[in-house]
Amino acid sequence: MIQLQALAFGPFAEVEPLNPRFIVGRPKLRVTVDTEVKPRVPERQLLDALQRAFPGIARHGCEMQRGTSPGGATPTGIVLLDGEPTANQAHLLEHLMLEYLSALDHASRLSGVTCAYESPPERNDVFVECGGAEVGSVAALLAIDTLNAALSDRPLGPLYPDALLGASLLIRGASANRLTPAQLARRAGIPRERAAAALDLLGCAGVAETEKYAMNFSGEVPYRLSPAPASEIARGTEARARGPGDTSS
Repeated sequence: MIQLQALAFGPFAEVEPLNPRFIVGRPKLRVTVDTEVKPRVPERQLLDALQRAFPGIARHGCEMQRGTSPGGATPTGIVLLDGEPTANQAHLLEHLMLEYLSALDHASRLSGVTCAYESPPERNDVFVECGGAEVGSVAALLAIDTLNAALSDRPLGPLYPDALLGASLLIRGASANRLTPAQLARRAGIPRERAAAALDLLGCAGVAETEKYAMNFSGEVPYRLSPAPASEIARGTEARARGPGDTSS
């Protein structure tokens, strides 16, 4: 299971030389995670699962840091290193976050970099260009939950794509920043049961929370974005990871 250790939002200029596709001075989100040392699902199987649920990942590409062995590259251009399961999980998290941020923030081009710690060996810092702390926290929490589902060999579709659409609607201020299962079902063209499951997932992932009223004539429980993740993001100025890192865009 991937465990979130910290979130920080800032310029992080120190990592910009690691990926030439970074836009100088563009804000970034740093996500510090501990990954599984001995995952039961191989990384290439994880990548296949992510691509089935989110076909856009197949269009991603990687640029390796100068002097770092490229390892094995998949046909998609996403690089996975032989014998480095912890770094590979973090790298896949980076790509998943970039895919989510593209959907949530409507950014046409985003870049990131994954940096592995020397100690503890399971720890990694993932840096991704990001428009703001709120959208970054949503992408990070949902991406971690998604990858943990894949690590448990659970199917990702249609639940996680539905949840991403729900999160996107909440961020864009749908229905006064509130969303019910019926509203999501109508907007997405899916059964209400699927919409309810997607919003429940957002709640379990810490992305959204329910609003309770003394009287509710519709009987529909509305969800809104949880304020806690964004408010707990530190304002970072320096990168902490030291050691080899994969760069991707």
